[in-house]
Amino acid sequence: MSQRDDRSASFGRYQIFPELRVLLRDGEKVDLGQRAFDVLWMLVEANGAVVSKDALMATVWGGAIVEENNLQAQMSAIRKALGTDRDMISTEFGKGYALSLVRQEHAVAPPDFPHPVTSLVGRAGELDEIQRLVTERRFVTLTGPGGIGKTRLAIEAGHQLRGRFADGVYMAEMAKIAESDLVPAAIENCMQLSRAQLRNKRLLLIIDNCEHLAGPIAGQVEALLNNAPAMHILVTAQEPLDAAGEHVYRLAPLSVPPADTQSAEAALVHAAVRLFVERVSASIHQFVLDDALARDVSAICRQLDGMPLALELAAARVPVLGIAGVLAGLNDRFKLLTAGRRTALPRQRTLRATVDWSHNLLDDEERRLFRSLSVFASGFTADAARHVGAPEHAEAWDTIDVLSSLAAKSLLQPELGGPVPRYRFLETIRVYALEKLADSGEVEATAQRHAAFFAQLARQASDDWRLSYQADIDDIRAALDWAFSSDGDEQTGIDILTHSAPFWNQLSLHGECQRWLTLVLNGEGPAIAPGQEMALQASYGTSLAWARGPVDETVKAWTRALDLAHQLSDLETQLQAHYGLWLYKLRCERYAESLAHANQLADLAAGAADQEAFVVGQRLAGVSQLFMGQQDESLRQIEASLRWYEQGRSTQVSRFGMDQYAAALTYFARVLWFQGREAEALDAAAAAAERARAIDHACSLCCALAEGWCLVHALNGDEEAVEQAAATLVRTAAKHGLGLWESYGDTFERWVEARRSGDHKGAAAILQRLIHSGAPPGLNS
Repeated sequence: MSQRDDRSASFGRYQIFPELRVLLRDGEKVDLGQRAFDVLWMLVEANGAVVSKDALMATVWGGAIVEENNLQAQMSAIRKALGTDRDMISTEFGKGYALSLVRQEHAVAPPDFPHPVTSLVGRAGELDEIQRLVTERRFVTLTGPGGIGKTRLAIEAGHQLRGRFADGVYMAEMAKIAESDLVPAAIENCMQLSRAQLRNKRLLLIIDNCEHLAGPIAGQVEALLNNAPAMHILVTAQEPLDAAGEHVYRLAPLSVPPADTQSAEAALVHAAVRLFVERVSASIHQFVLDDALARDVSAICRQLDGMPLALELAAARVPVLGIAGVLAGLNDRFKLLTAGRRTALPRQRTLRATVDWSHNLLDDEERRLFRSLSVFASGFTADAARHVGAPEHAEAWDTIDVLSSLAAKSLLQPELGGPVPRYRFLETIRVYALEKLADSGEVEATAQRHAAFFAQLARQASDDWRLSYQADIDDIRAALDWAFSSDGDEQTGIDILTHSAPFWNQLSLHGECQRWLTLVLNGEGPAIAPGQEMALQASYGTSLAWARGPVDETVKAWTRALDLAHQLSDLETQLQAHYGLWLYKLRCERYAESLAHANQLADLAAGAADQEAFVVGQRLAGVSQLFMGQQDESLRQIEASLRWYEQGRSTQVSRFGMDQYAAALTYFARVLWFQGREAEALDAAAAAAERARAIDHACSLCCALAEGWCLVHALNGDEEAVEQAAATLVRTAAKHGLGLWESYGDTFERWVEARRSGDHKGAAAILQRLIHSGAPPGLNS
């Protein structure tokens, strides 16, 4: 029968494994040559008895004739390795050598299980799930990026599970083990039980920080589980071990507050905030999170991705820098977050050391893709990763394999909830990867591929922009930032803007679109082809209309777009230009001219058998006639358009920048009110707002609130309803850069203020202006 490879003996503070040829001192490996090791093992086996020189030379040198000085050299090597313990080897002159301390089989008592001095925050659900899994399954691996709290959760689970494992809970720490041949010894040291003793034991073994020795540990886990049927094992690692019987639990970051969090009560709902506050309070006894601090604390937690280690390091800086100082310092987070505990593992004392540990485990191909993917500002698909980060890959599966490896190592977060799997970095890891990209000298080439990819994406996109590409908003912005930078390619930026009008329209990001287009059309960039200029002018006119209202640039953009559309025989742009010019004339109170554009739009649509556009023309004509005092004709036109929409016909939000069904309901409410049908008017206004909310389109919602809901409720004298809707209107418009609608919201808030202050004359004047004008007071002044 072969010897067990984990057989060992202890003497003093040493443990020796003859089959593994490993000598440990206080758990650390001691380097010793092969013959010196064999000599030492013979002395250990003698258990204090003298071993003759002849016996040593015969056994260690296999019967070969050697000089005695060879043995003396090995004894010198042993004494040198033992250092201050060299006197443990005694020389019996004329006889041989002896080990002065009698060996002890597993004499060291098993170490006590860790007892953390801080509380576990925000992991109640995860703790319950881990306990259930460990009880039901014999082998569970808890994975997640460095600093996410795997060790702390495993320790807490161990304490909670002690009552279910009669023979105890043990923990083997692998972070300080650097060589694979030390793994068996480290595990045995933890439990102080032989495999024979383990066979009938019901115990839980936690093996912590295993990612750097995944293969050897996987082998040991399989052997232990095969040998001890009542044993359960919980592993923590940044990636699964891929061993037989493994069940993986991926630990997510702590929950963080949304960007609009304003109150302490709302912030403290989230575990990341609770952890941060608790750790700050440990250093500043009087610290209390109030509403004044809630926004900044929430921002800190979001920027640190809810990562417990990063939050604790940030909290340690608060006594010196304050909350605002810590938030500002996150722009250079790897220098800021260096205040770890002196007793922590070296790789957990600074944020950089934690990510360095993970990065050092990657091979060269993984490192190349890891740093290249940092150019993505948000999530990305495997296809995007291949084109931008790995153009050298001939097959898509080559990229998918590396992505899968990075995700398994917890450096990428897979998102599987959408129609296509996506991946993203936690922000802290992305910042680190960006630094590596900068160090590599590959920034310009990678940014160019990134911008080119999104230019191609824009060219092939259609009306499903929002459905398919909303998640790419930050990367489209990043591509434009690069394209129009000093090192960029303006033509690539122009290509993106030319084809991305549906993107800005569907997301109601008209203010942002207007800023980009101002840069392109009013700058000194490359010459723009007529077809591209036509598309850009149309997008510019749309964005100006909602971002700034009826300014001179708006009519110039639409007039130029219409001229180019005639030259190029582009019917769609002609339709859009007449819509834009109708809106401009309406806001300028030139209602007869606006009606003319509405009729031209309808005529063009009729000639092209474009029923959707024809119905839009009807609706626009009805609105113009409303402001011209032609209420009956207005009602007829708007009702005709509504009948078409009520048949369930499709309407493209991106085509004219607004949901036309919601807009028709909005103005229908106004007409109904003026004809004395107040209840129906209120119902129509409510239906318009509900429709806009249902499709989640900000510009349509603003129209429904400003032109419909707020107006008819103001006419009804309902200050509370107007106040609530005006606040929503202002907030929504400001968020999306819709200056026109924000001015409406401000106007209705002034109406409420005037009514409540007793200024009924002023309130009436505001209301009369809103009733009879196509623009709020002051817009055209």
